Amino acid sequence: MFRMDPEKKQNNSVTVDDILSILGPFGRFNIWNYTLILFPVFLAGMYSSVYNFEAMDLKYRCTVPECEEDPHKNNYTIPHETDGTLAKCTRYAPFENGTLNGTHCSPHYFDTSTKIECDSFVYLEEHSIVKEFDLACQDWKRSLVGTVHNAGFFISIPLTGLISDKYGRRPAIVFASVANGLFGIIRALSVNYNMFVIFEFLEPAIGGGAYTACFVLALELVGPKGRVFVSLLFNTMFILGGVAVTLLSWWLQNWRYLLFIIYTPAVLVFVYIWTLTESFRWLFSKGLYNEGLDVLAKSERLNKVFVPKDHYEQVEKHATKQRDDRKCESMARNQSTFKQLLSSKIIWKRLFTCSFLWTSSTLVYYGLSINAIELSGNSYLNYIVVLVIEAPANVCKLIFLDRFGRKRVIAVAFLMTGLILINYGFVPSGNWSILLYLGGKFFITLAYNSLYVFAAEVFPTNYRTTLMAMCSTLGRTGSTVAPQTPLLTRYYEYLPTLLFGSMAAISGFLVLTLPETNNQKLPDSLKEAQEQESQPQEPSNERSNDTKTRL
Repeated sequence: MFRMDPEKKQNNSVTVDDILSILGPFGRFNIWNYTLILFPVFLAGMYSSVYNFEAMDLKYRCTVPECEEDPHKNNYTIPHETDGTLAKCTRYAPFENGTLNGTHCSPHYFDTSTKIECDSFVYLEEHSIVKEFDLACQDWKRSLVGTVHNAGFFISIPLTGLISDKYGRRPAIVFASVANGLFGIIRALSVNYNMFVIFEFLEPAIGGGAYTACFVLALELVGPKGRVFVSLLFNTMFILGGVAVTLLSWWLQNWRYLLFIIYTPAVLVFVYIWTLTESFRWLFSKGLYNEGLDVLAKSERLNKVFVPKDHYEQVEKHATKQRDDRKCESMARNQSTFKQLLSSKIIWKRLFTCSFLWTSSTLVYYGLSINAIELSGNSYLNYIVVLVIEAPANVCKLIFLDRFGRKRVIAVAFLMTGLILINYGFVPSGNWSILLYLGGKFFITLAYNSLYVFAAEVFPTNYRTTLMAMCSTLGRTGSTVAPQTPLLTRYYEYLPTLLFGSMAAISGFLVLTLPETNNQKLPDSLKEAQEQESQPQEPSNERSNDTKTRL
């Protein structure tokens, strides 16, 4: 049975974390809510990867009208690449008087010293939009799909953040997930490239904030010691979503069927309005104390544990006092809480730093995944391997973040990413180069996924979702640029990895400017967030009573 410290009891300093300790981390209440929360996360993992396959490059060649009756004669009508395959975008020019109504197809009828661009194409595969919308030799249109998709997050993440902070975490999750489903299904019905690109943008622009909304809700349902484990669950489901959509694409070989299958389940998230629990921390922050206490009481009932009644009373007193303190502070300065945040140099510094770290992380993380498809070998297997390497990175995150601290782990991960990718181009092709590539993906995954935990711990509760959304939105610049990075190989084969390595190295040094948050309470106000700068880090096994979250 949970026992109160006598001094704490005397001072009426029971916190939500004390109640969460009694409720336990793996009761029926927790399992039910996390099962619901993780489903949209799994879907988000699929949606973040699907554009790689719906716009995947295909095998095709020029149409040679003079010789289409016997395609085997293309050996002398189409140039060959260095690897022996037929050129995709050029053919040999026929002599002006060489053919008569397509009845002649002989080597001496074609000028092998002159190459011309293709007028039309013969597609040898048909599982992506390249064939259906005739995008052969228009790589910029293929890469634009990924750029447009990721550009949608510039709208969705702040939109979902505002909904989450004003109306609640649950409505934000439902709104974003259902929007994903509806726009994804409409995209599957596209009749031309322009319609496809428009809905490729609208789907993430309206529904792309589902992952962030789910993460914030999950984070607020656990105590400090459970945050890293929650992050591991999210990362694992995200990886499984990416692997699932890759296997589905490989099996179906039809982009329309693929979109119908993965987007239809998102519409069902509408039932979460009645089945998912709202964040009691958000309810407290809005002055809805009875509703927040009802959530905790429901957890007590489902987990079959007993929480003393006076614990709830003390938690309500703390929540009321914190809300009143924030109001008094705001009235004294005649400013709204959000205006106070924007007037804080510390918040601006953290916002800039987190935004740059997010930009670097998304550029390298998505860039390495996208470029893996362009590597030699089976594109689907390449993508799966690059995704699966994230699993050990997430396990290391679970072990290292609490043991060594957030700042140290993230800084080392960024610096290792930079070191590996900058040197990648100097290693001969083969097993060692593959290991280096996977090593870069391992460390950037460790840094990127740890950043979600770290960023959530440096912003105050009332505007945590909004500020994280701002970081994530600005950071989406990286993922928006990432689909274009394969085009850099036209100038220098290893230019993409040099760019990735440089950004990661800069981030490794920049992260050192943030405060350490390991084993510290989530800041509930601007004042508490500012106090993190001067708060010394405590050893993980000597955590004081004051480091508990009070909402």
